[in-house]
Amino acid sequence: MRLKFGVALLFAVSLVPAIAQAQTPVGRWEIVHTSGDNSTQTNLYPGGFSTYLYADGTGDTYGTSSNSICLIDETSSSVVPSWINLGANTYQITMSVNNFGLGPNFSFVYTGTYSATTPVPGDSSLQVPAISGTYYPVGDASACSTAKEASPGNFVATFLPDLSSGSSSGSLDGTDTDGGSPFDSSVTATINYSTPPVLGQIAGTVSLNANPTLSGNACFATTAGLPNSLTIDSSLSTQAGLLDSIYAEGFDPQGDPTTLVLQGFSANLYITTDNTDPTAGQIATTEWAAGAAIGEDDPDLDGTQGIGTTGVSNDGTNNAMVQYYNVIGGACDGAGGSDAPFHFLSGKPLHHRDKKHRRRHNPSPKGKAREKAADVMKVSPRSVQDAKRLKQEGPEKLDAGKRGEIKSLNAAMKEIVPPEPAPPLQSSTTPPGVARKQSLTFITMDFDA
Repeated sequence: MRLKFGVALLFAVSLVPAIAQAQTPVGRWEIVHTSGDNSTQTNLYPGGFSTYLYADGTGDTYGTSSNSICLIDETSSSVVPSWINLGANTYQITMSVNNFGLGPNFSFVYTGTYSATTPVPGDSSLQVPAISGTYYPVGDASACSTAKEASPGNFVATFLPDLSSGSSSGSLDGTDTDGGSPFDSSVTATINYSTPPVLGQIAGTVSLNANPTLSGNACFATTAGLPNSLTIDSSLSTQAGLLDSIYAEGFDPQGDPTTLVLQGFSANLYITTDNTDPTAGQIATTEWAAGAAIGEDDPDLDGTQGIGTTGVSNDGTNNAMVQYYNVIGGACDGAGGSDAPFHFLSGKPLHHRDKKHRRRHNPSPKGKAREKAADVMKVSPRSVQDAKRLKQEGPEKLDAGKRGEIKSLNAAMKEIVPPEPAPPLQSSTTPPGVARKQSLTFITMDFDA
């Protein structure tokens, strides 16, 4: 897990019986390498993918993300999932990675058997739906993997239920997580989930019990003193593997579009004064969160942390979720922090509807926010990223660009970043008009994305 700090969002409902009835492989899958990663990968976190698979043998490319360091610059189209049934409960899932000229393209091919009662290491009494088997790369994945077709690695893909009904409530607090400046004080938020128009998306609303402020400025428009409900944009909001990403849209008091972004992961929570899991996220002084999936959890097999089975007890569920919030646009643009515990309030348990057949973890929403900004500005996500870096590291160059003294974003970046040798597979297929768009972007882009 890349996430390092956060606060939990808790659901006080047991979801195991509902999950155990789910059929494969439609739905949310957290694919985790349990062997076959090279030392560079394992020193960071286990390789794998967070994805949502569809009944037609494809998957949600937009929502899929990866923990693999072989994926160089993740975008919403970097990873393409697909799957086939090899007979009975045996499935082959292929995750195809396009590095867009920044490095080798490759695929990981996972072949495994589904069981609704897969034992969870660390708690012999706990069984969850999962696909277990072997995998190997096709193409050059040597930067992250030692697995070969002749000597494959092992994996486990844990199933998680959909977020499609019910509601949860908790606090957007003042904890700074390097994702921006936190609100001046905590406010209570309620997320109401509804059935999304497309599987893998998230739909519903987010309401706040009070209007948060940033440096004394109110963040959202109000009616009768209460913030107007924010509508979750299902076209941007996703659930894949452990991950959820919510873009709730509304307006600030001046009528400017404002988006509250919540991003997080389903988690196991445990208390210890001697945490030994380097990939766990710190919730409080002695509270930690590990992913709620086999291979990303914390089974504490040697007992050194003294946490018993709490490091794996939520595997395969959304019983606890660690979230981070950010604000894009409006009076509180750039606000960001973490969420205090949320609790399930009403509605049915959040579960995956029974069906026959059919990423990495980044604590801030900057990747998709970058893409959203790029789409609005009609430029590439890399241009948005460069413009933000220029604003931070060379603001005088940004001002010079606005005055027309520097003609393009690329020219300005060269003055603050020494040129690097081109990667071996660098593509030269730059679309016509990109240089012109970069110049316009340089002049007009003055925001944090």
